[in-house]
Amino acid sequence: MIKPICIHGWGLLAVMLCAPAVQAQQTEDTKNDPREQPVAPIRAPLLAGSTSLLNSTQTTEEVQSARNNWPLSGIEEPTLGPRFAARNFLLPSVIVMSQMATNYSGSGYGRPTAFNYVLGTLDLNHVSDRSDILLHYSGGEMFSSYLNSAIQDMEFSYTHRWQRWSLVVGDQASFLSESAFGFGGVGGLAFLNGVSQFNPGGTLGSFLNAYLTPNQTIPTILAPRLSNTAVSQVEYTLSPRSSWTASGSYGMLNFWGVGFINSAEALFQTGYNYALSPLSSIAVIYRYDDFRFTHFPQAIEDHLVQFGYARNITGKMNFHLVAGPSLEILRGVVTGSANRVSWALDSSLSYRLDRTTLLLGYDHFVTGGSGVLVGAQTDQVEAALERKLSPRWQGSASLGYATNRSLFPSTINLGKQQYNSWYAALRFNHQLRPGMALFLSYGARRQANNVPTCVTASCETTSTSHEFSAGFNFDLRPISLR
Repeated sequence: MIKPICIHGWGLLAVMLCAPAVQAQQTEDTKNDPREQPVAPIRAPLLAGSTSLLNSTQTTEEVQSARNNWPLSGIEEPTLGPRFAARNFLLPSVIVMSQMATNYSGSGYGRPTAFNYVLGTLDLNHVSDRSDILLHYSGGEMFSSYLNSAIQDMEFSYTHRWQRWSLVVGDQASFLSESAFGFGGVGGLAFLNGVSQFNPGGTLGSFLNAYLTPNQTIPTILAPRLSNTAVSQVEYTLSPRSSWTASGSYGMLNFWGVGFINSAEALFQTGYNYALSPLSSIAVIYRYDDFRFTHFPQAIEDHLVQFGYARNITGKMNFHLVAGPSLEILRGVVTGSANRVSWALDSSLSYRLDRTTLLLGYDHFVTGGSGVLVGAQTDQVEAALERKLSPRWQGSASLGYATNRSLFPSTINLGKQQYNSWYAALRFNHQLRPGMALFLSYGARRQANNVPTCVTASCETTSTSHEFSAGFNFDLRPISLR
């Protein structure tokens, strides 16, 4: 079941590596004549002990001159700065983690259980004047006395720019044994992948906006699930201050061997962006969402008109807020045809000080129900804080909370109407030497169901888990690409 993802990930990698010539090269001495080496707002590759965004700095000129030119109406999540740490490189790394977990029987194991994770990751950046190729791939295995399961995760994006037009295509796919919301008891898969839970650009999780990917904020029993989202976007620059975008995506969430609800989502979005100043912009956006469910004759259509505002100081602060009314059209055998007027909101704040980075995000929108509900009204909040404690130590904390309420009567959801879930994680990282780091973490997760009766093992009244983890991260030598 995991072969299609492996082939997909390595196939994309093979295609991209055929284009550029790969050559390992030594760093040249560029300090003698700085006039021949203009400063670029891009950082050099960082090794394992310093992969955190907190361990890199930007000059005041870089912060003021670099611009976050992603459109507010686009598919990409706004960031503090460039998503890539260097222009052209290939960076492999290895992560090994052992974990002791205690959990209520709702998650499939009631007594203390040991879990071991072995992961290999590969980051590829190839950036030129007109195009960018970014790839992150993680592959490995989770071993335990309860269940052995593969872990596959891939994010890929390709951007090409012409004089006025630009094109973005991308894909995000994962094959996991549990929900990506607080995955592994360490705050999420991004937290497990490296020393820092933040990617170089400074976002929580995916490079895509939260509404594009299948939502999994209802934790379930350990069960293999495939999540995949393919996206594309075109942007046309109307003037130095304004642009127009149109984008589309198709996502799916499928489970294996259990009675959860498979779902698919098709989305279209278009919007107009206008820059009020070099630091602030506004947007008007229209979005259409269509949700379908395997083995359930039910459909959800969501029409949204939203207005957005963003303010960005690259490297220091990024804030955006997009909100507006939505019309939800429900069609099915049980519900018939019904309309529901609601609202949707997408917001985030990223702020960086000298030693600390803070990220906050809140979303209110219609989702596919995380495999448990046939459609849901979802509210989710995520926060993360990372601070450099010393030259070799840094600490991180993350917190997430989600509420999922059914859009349909209890007859179609087996009596389950609302799920409240949260996770919290605390982590300390210590650089042993360049290219090697040790991390220790504690995580807690809880799921609560407001319905007193339940008919399946996945909807116990409450479920609480505690995870204690220790692991190593090894970064191999980066390979420069020309």
